[in-house]
Amino acid sequence: MNKLISKYWLVLMALVSVTLFTACSSDDDDAVTPVFPQVQTIAGSAGDVKDFSFDTNENWSLSSNKIWCQITKSDAEEGTKPGYVLNGTAGKQTIKVTLTDDEESKDMSVAQLNLKMGGQEVAIAEIHRSAAGYELKVYDEAGNDISETGIVAGYDEYTKFSMKANYRFAATNMPNWVELNGGFIVGRPNEMVSGGAMFKEGVRKAQYAIAKSDGEFITFASEDGKAEVSVPVIYNGMPTNTMDVTYPTDSRWATWEVSLDGKTFTQTGSSSISGDGTVNKFTFSNFLPFTLKTAGDDYTLVVFNKLSEGLEADYTRFVKTTGEGGDIRLTIDALQSGERECYVYALPTSLYESLGNPENMINWEEGAVSSEYDRYFLMHFTQKEAKKDDDNSKAPEVTLYGYQPVECVKNPTAEYKDYAAMFEYAGDEIYEATVPAGSYVNIQPQIDGWDFSTGLDDAQIAPDDISTEYSTNQKDEYTFNFTMPSEPLVMVAFRKNYQTQKVVFFKLQDSSNSKKHISSIRKIRK
Repeated sequence: MNKLISKYWLVLMALVSVTLFTACSSDDDDAVTPVFPQVQTIAGSAGDVKDFSFDTNENWSLSSNKIWCQITKSDAEEGTKPGYVLNGTAGKQTIKVTLTDDEESKDMSVAQLNLKMGGQEVAIAEIHRSAAGYELKVYDEAGNDISETGIVAGYDEYTKFSMKANYRFAATNMPNWVELNGGFIVGRPNEMVSGGAMFKEGVRKAQYAIAKSDGEFITFASEDGKAEVSVPVIYNGMPTNTMDVTYPTDSRWATWEVSLDGKTFTQTGSSSISGDGTVNKFTFSNFLPFTLKTAGDDYTLVVFNKLSEGLEADYTRFVKTTGEGGDIRLTIDALQSGERECYVYALPTSLYESLGNPENMINWEEGAVSSEYDRYFLMHFTQKEAKKDDDNSKAPEVTLYGYQPVECVKNPTAEYKDYAAMFEYAGDEIYEATVPAGSYVNIQPQIDGWDFSTGLDDAQIAPDDISTEYSTNQKDEYTFNFTMPSEPLVMVAFRKNYQTQKVVFFKLQDSSNSKKHISSIRKIRK
């Protein structure tokens, strides 16, 4: 009895100290608005010690409201006894929560951890202690107890674990990035149950690890509602030698042609989107979009120049990437004259460093990069001056009301190029047509395989308050349609695979007022 009274006295004194601490802290004239973390639920049995992490943006005080729920800082000196109140400064905090056997119950017990900042107090954690006598343990493949250290979710495969409890249980709650083998886990009393956990693609990015300190758990609960156990779940990220690449087109190995100024990227190859083996020409302006998925986004570009005597690693860094979260833009610096042919690879940095010299990637007998590095291949390109007489472009087909043809001529003037840049287009596929106000305009862009129903191809119009629609012509080709307003100029940009391929400027018939023309251009630009 004396022991119990002493513990209640400690809890009371702890709560008093919280009040005094926050009262003193609230006198700061430069106080910021406190931001409280979301409520977490942590569950276990008497004798368990659980990690609990949270973030604060100012001085704080944390208290427990139950005698059986004790707290201490994770970095406390060895031998420090758990208590009922902790104080600290702003930042990421990790504490240990000890569940004792005080006030044992035949039902589940619930405690709260209350955080005080800036004169406000909010409950940020519920601690569930299982009824006396309920026990659950989790083990890795080697038989080690991982109930406290945590279950590891694998990348691209299930990491196996097993568990045993003296009651009937099921997995009732888990993070949305965790996938259980079979979709669920249930167990009967005193029987070992096998399970597996894997990282689920698409919810969070696979290249970033999730540590125990991030506070993610899988909760296992008893059928009778008297017991719960929160087991940490962690993800170590992708293997450091893994690289998954999404390419700008489906023609991964086709050669890119890059203009001398590095502004235009062209590739001729087949597309699997339509499934008919159609040969398409793809043009991108200013950069090529890739998605690179590797551990921690940590990769290094490797560029090989193709010379008459073979391949040679290039260290001038004229090929660059920008972006984050795996979504990158690849750019190539301008070449003053001549031409160059290169191969570009993206290697996980750990693999790059282990090579010592990137030329160790080359199979000298074959005079090519070894096929074992195919998974890291980005592109093969030739940068040179485009042939002036090699213009195979097709002018868009423009009609009024679907049957009256309108002349559409190529006219890549400096002025039009300037305004086409608003759609990130720097090529020469710029056209001009003249139509009367109020006419219903139909455009078939003459881009191989252009199909707005795929979700990858579309058209954009400026000014953007003009009503538009898609339809098909007599050849069952998709068209883009709009009614010409009383604007001196309208611009339509056609995109394939989210990249602008052609731009058409529509001038208002009988409109020769240059001031109106300039005014309309300015409206488009806005």
